[in-house]
Amino acid sequence: MIVGLTGGIGSGKSEVAKLLAERGAVIVDTDAIARDLVEPHGPLLSELVREFGASIVGPEGRLDRRALARIAFADEGKRKRLNDILHPAILKQTLAEISRHASSAVVVVVVPLLFESGFDKNCQTVIAVVAPVELRRRRVLDRGGMDETDLAARIRAQLPDAEYERRAQIVVRNDGDQAKLGREVDAAWGRLKTSPTL
Repeated sequence: MIVGLTGGIGSGKSEVAKLLAERGAVIVDTDAIARDLVEPHGPLLSELVREFGASIVGPEGRLDRRALARIAFADEGKRKRLNDILHPAILKQTLAEISRHASSAVVVVVVPLLFESGFDKNCQTVIAVVAPVELRRRRVLDRGGMDETDLAARIRAQLPDAEYERRAQIVVRNDGDQAKLGREVDAAWGRLKTSPTL
């Protein structure tokens, strides 16, 4: 069974994935796959440099993800071009990773742009993690690595929570403490185990 897991930045997708793994799910993280695909000397890094310029490469020859995001999230056309380069390769690698697991496994694929990329067509079920925008902002700023301007651009480019809730079969609300999130994940896991096709 393939389950898509998505939600806006700062919603808590990684934490929900970790809790699902503790309950028996196999996790496939498309962000990790994307990082592997843009390693130095890889074909995708070369293509990204051709498209977006050498400023997206850091001093060690690795992709500077913040620099690339700054360019892509400031311009819708550039963001589309970035997705056109990355998504087919990520999809191919993700499907290969899924195929390594038994058909009886619950494979949860973490895909930030799940609906935007059309990956939901590969899923029997989609879980969306939602949280109030102000709480998500605080989480991202507290963990560092992104300033207010970059974060605002990222949030503007993503779907609103109402759209995640409309399109997902299961909604996990991450607006409380860890115990509350655990109960939300227990309920989601229970639905996956008892009604695998939803």
